[in-house]
Amino acid sequence: MNADAESTNRLRDENASLRRRIAELEDSERRHLQSEAVLRDQLRFLQTLIDTIPSPVFYKDAKGRYLGCNRAFEIRLGVLKENILGKRACELFPEELASKYDVMDRELLSNPGEQMYESKLLFADGIEHDVVITKGTFTNSRGELAGLVGVTLDISERKRAEEALQKAHDELENRVQQRTADLARTNEKLRKEISERLRAEEALVSSSEKLKMFAYSVAHDLKSPAIGIHGLTSLLLRNYGHVLDNRGAGYCDRILKTSENVVALVDEINAYIAAKEAPLTIEAIRIEEVFRTVREEFHERLANRKVEWSEMSLATEIRADKLSLLRIFRNLVDNALKYGGETLSRIEIGCRVEEGSHIFRVHDDGAGLKSDNPSKVFGPFQRAGTSKGVEGTGLGLAIVKELVERHGGKVWVDSKEEEGTSFYISISGRL
Repeated sequence: MNADAESTNRLRDENASLRRRIAELEDSERRHLQSEAVLRDQLRFLQTLIDTIPSPVFYKDAKGRYLGCNRAFEIRLGVLKENILGKRACELFPEELASKYDVMDRELLSNPGEQMYESKLLFADGIEHDVVITKGTFTNSRGELAGLVGVTLDISERKRAEEALQKAHDELENRVQQRTADLARTNEKLRKEISERLRAEEALVSSSEKLKMFAYSVAHDLKSPAIGIHGLTSLLLRNYGHVLDNRGAGYCDRILKTSENVVALVDEINAYIAAKEAPLTIEAIRIEEVFRTVREEFHERLANRKVEWSEMSLATEIRADKLSLLRIFRNLVDNALKYGGETLSRIEIGCRVEEGSHIFRVHDDGAGLKSDNPSKVFGPFQRAGTSKGVEGTGLGLAIVKELVERHGGKVWVDSKEEEGTSFYISISGRL
């Protein structure tokens, strides 16, 4: 009886132990299934993750067999994943390309780490793409080398942009070189032109000096005989005038006037040359003093002609050459008296400041100019139609123009026949 009880108890204990073992196994199986579910979820997540990467991604085992890839890799090969897994490069790519991949893979697996290189790949769309392939090795849970993972980055657009940029750079370089060559030729041409111009200017200066000396010489050689002729003709009239008839006396008068005109012309030529060449002494000058000097010099002629003088009072100073200013106004007033005609009754002189310049006006109410182009009167030996029968050299206004331009100004005229004439001159305010 005791033996049976012991046997029953032992059997009961063994059953209990078996049930516990079965329960443990069932619990272990349940946990294993849960782990597998978690692992499947993780793998599904990882696959979804790499599928969202737009660049082709793949991974291989240590023997070069594809373990997995993303959707972009399938599209790049034009092959479904199930037809990729477990295969080698030689089964998916042309021999030359597969051989290259194998060499690069063996090199990386022999020296675990990272690898990057550029290549050209023919995609499933039939278009060759420029790519950068980046690879890296990975290990298993025991730290052993398990394979490699790779990413293919399409750089075709960047390459095209680089090529376009390089082409634009080369074109720019060519244009710069062409432009540089053009500039060099232009500079050489300009240098030659400058050299030729300098030689021309030197020749012109030399010619001008010779011409000036010639003018002085001619003026001197003309003036002396003219004075001699005038003197001899005066003696002839004084000593032998009583034996000359009227025609002879008239000839003598004409000789005297001609010789006087020659002397006046020589003096005006010298004055014209001086107006162009003589140095200027720029100083502060009071306008009213210049006007007063000119008025006093012409007082007698104005009174004899009964011409009214009108002067605008301007208590101001300008910087100019005083002798030049006096000559300018003398010539303009003299011009008005000579050519104003019988209707001349008033001469006005005044000044105003305008845009940094002093503007002078000499106006007369005389006959005016008979000319379609009044500005021609400022040329040497140019005379207006109203000057017919009036003695003059034709240099007075030319002298005015030269002196005004040397003062940084200009001269112009406003005239209408029978309505008078206004001469304007400007003198720079920055002398």
